[in-house]
Amino acid sequence: MSEKEMLSEELLDGWLSMSMAIWNERLVSAMTYNESMVCNLLYKQRKTEGEPLTATVLCAKLQITKPQMNVILNRLEASGIIERIRSREDKRKVHIRLTEQGVPVYETAHREILRFPQMLIARLGEDKCRTFAASMKEVAGCFNELMKNGGITRSKKGEEERIYEKRNTESDQCTRTAGTVSGIPGAVQK
Repeated sequence: MSEKEMLSEELLDGWLSMSMAIWNERLVSAMTYNESMVCNLLYKQRKTEGEPLTATVLCAKLQITKPQMNVILNRLEASGIIERIRSREDKRKVHIRLTEQGVPVYETAHREILRFPQMLIARLGEDKCRTFAASMKEVAGCFNELMKNGGITRSKKGEEERIYEKRNTESDQCTRTAGTVSGIPGAVQK
């Protein structure tokens, strides 16, 4: 196995380990992970007085399907945490917002979630955590960009054509390069 393949395996292993740790633990008792993510976006929108959010916008931001989002919104609405308001300008649009009752529920849940990063900071130190946070954001941004611009498609020969990143060190931007991936996940053929 080449150095790049080993690094790909390490990165994938780290990514999956982190994903499983987050998804397999219910971080707050009041709501599910996806519910807390929806409320987080609605809370930020409320605090900044930004554009009202619709289910479609929430789906795009959280990469959740419309049926999944409807289940989440129905549960939050039944709990009185959110409300749906039909747009005055465009009757086809329904804006989603936190209710007055929902704000303290989310704030309590958010404080509960913050315990985990605070424990990591205490264990790993501030510098390591800042570096890790910046790296996670950068990797997530690159991953989203790559998936938006093609992701994985199957060819007739059973190989996968994948868009993969090439780091431009001068501009520190992700650039996309087409490459062929064999049947081995993460292995890029040259």
